[in-house]
Amino acid sequence: MSVSISGLVSGINVQSLITSLSAAYQRPITQLQAQEQSNQTTLSAWGQVQGALSSLQSAVAGLQSVTQVNNRLANLSNSAAVSASVSSNAPLGSYSLGQIALAQAQSAYSQDFASASNTAVGTGTLQIQVGSGSVTNVVINNANDNLNGIAAAINNASAGVNAAVVYDGTGYRLTLTSNQTGTANAFTVGASGATGSLSALSFGSGTGSSGMTQSQAALNASLSINGLSITSSSNTVSGAIPGVTLNLLQASGSTTLTVANDSHSFSQSVQIFVTAFNSAMDTLNQVTAYNPDSSATSGASGQTGALLGNAGIQSLRTQLLNLISGQALGTAPGSNYNSLASVGISLAQDGTIQLDTSLLGAALSTDYNGVAGLFGQVGSASNANVQFVAAGGSTQPGTYAISIASAATQASVTASSAVPSGGLASAETLTITSGATSVAVALASGAGIASIVGTINATLSQQGLSAISAINNNGVLELQTAGYGSGQSFSVVSNQPASSGGTGIGTTLLSATGTDVVGTINGQAASGSGQTLSVTGPGPALGLQVDVAGQATGSLGTITLSQGVYQQMNTALSAALDSQTGFVAAATNGLNSTISGINQQITQLQSSAAAQTALLQQQFNAMQVQVAQLQSVGQYLDAFFPSTSGSSSIG
Repeated sequence: MSVSISGLVSGINVQSLITSLSAAYQRPITQLQAQEQSNQTTLSAWGQVQGALSSLQSAVAGLQSVTQVNNRLANLSNSAAVSASVSSNAPLGSYSLGQIALAQAQSAYSQDFASASNTAVGTGTLQIQVGSGSVTNVVINNANDNLNGIAAAINNASAGVNAAVVYDGTGYRLTLTSNQTGTANAFTVGASGATGSLSALSFGSGTGSSGMTQSQAALNASLSINGLSITSSSNTVSGAIPGVTLNLLQASGSTTLTVANDSHSFSQSVQIFVTAFNSAMDTLNQVTAYNPDSSATSGASGQTGALLGNAGIQSLRTQLLNLISGQALGTAPGSNYNSLASVGISLAQDGTIQLDTSLLGAALSTDYNGVAGLFGQVGSASNANVQFVAAGGSTQPGTYAISIASAATQASVTASSAVPSGGLASAETLTITSGATSVAVALASGAGIASIVGTINATLSQQGLSAISAINNNGVLELQTAGYGSGQSFSVVSNQPASSGGTGIGTTLLSATGTDVVGTINGQAASGSGQTLSVTGPGPALGLQVDVAGQATGSLGTITLSQGVYQQMNTALSAALDSQTGFVAAATNGLNSTISGINQQITQLQSSAAAQTALLQQQFNAMQVQVAQLQSVGQYLDAFFPSTSGSSSIG
């Protein structure tokens, strides 16, 4: 009998069967992976949208800065004579500058000494005074008794002069130079308790033979502006032309200064905006594009954007295009420039825009502020004493009436009588205090009103109270703060009675405090801080701030606030890009959540498929063991029942 079970094994391809069953387990995983890829493509499209809108928002911010940063340009016919810088409030115009004389710092030099370090000069105390400032005492002793030591001691004392040792070819000399230019910064040097040649370092205001010799006199700078003579203690002249700082470079030079609008920088910012807007539109068009089967000859089908039909994108696109083509908000009544089209920005059919720079330049030359109002937030006042400062997030565009009940004032003290025409009858000291700082101003006997004013101003400037100044009010001394408002205050008192022979200040402490502007805008309540009036009451003008100069009260005309492309477009873009409520964030957050869920499902299915495959492998392995055992039994039976005695088949 013959028994064969080999067919039980030879008829089964175990690995092929396991692979087929594993592929069946993998099908739902493959489907989920396809869904994930589709969501990733959509998420990538939203990333492109977010990047394009963020870039556009940055470019739009540049439009706002056009109205905030300096938009003035200084042109000089002779830049070798004068350089100039201008602020945004500098009035437009042309100025003739001439008869320039440069300021000088006073300098003096000593006699010759044989050595800078080995020749003793003498000991004692040098007393250095710059202008009407306090005296600085510089002690010279055996440790620094030579030119080098004396120069170092003077410089370390911060006396207001610079000391140096110079070799003139035959000997060494000590030189002193005032740290600042101008006649008010001339210096004197006294010597007390002097031994040796230390007294030879004394110096008066002249060029006498004794003591040090003056090599350069202290001089103020001067120039003429449109024929008017102007003086300054330094070569930097500020305030002569509002908003303009002049730096005098060349004595006897002349030039023409023209303050003009900086149209070039404005045009550059607008061009940056146009480029960013077109890039954003290209991105929005691409991700929402619909292209039906467009290549019939090749059989290829058209491609559609990943965000085709998205309502949020379509709504934002419409908003942006309406801002380009629509009427600007809050433009001045009767203005020729009330839309972007009027200044050279045209809209194409695909939503992109083009800029005609020549048309924009012509509009800027005609009405700079009117054009600026189309792009950024601009306030234009009908009264020259009113200036737009800022607007808040709640301020609405429009025209608002300004009414002033009382103007802001400076802190001011006026002497009770005029300074005598022959000058002060005796020396007098004024003590001026502001906050924690007190300054004593020493006035010499015989000083007239001009000298008194000059001495007070120089001393206050040197001692840190430059915000207070003296004025010659028709022969009467007046002190006042540069700033306005209740935050400005000071006091003054004299050591001499307010008699006819003195300054008229007197020995009774006189105090002064400024007042804040009081008024309303658009009839809404406002608070004053100095000359700045800010709307605090409810209404469309809430948050509007203006500066009110002068002392006029009552109706001060109107201020028109325009709200250009910046405010409106920035609002739309901010709403779209808001990380909490924006539709871009909502879409990306939703997709990220969906992708995360799909990944979890894939992980679970992959784990299940691996477990099922492992189970199948285990089961087939067990079956193979059993089959192997059956084969062993078969072999035994074959051996026990030889084939010659019969034949039997199992399997």
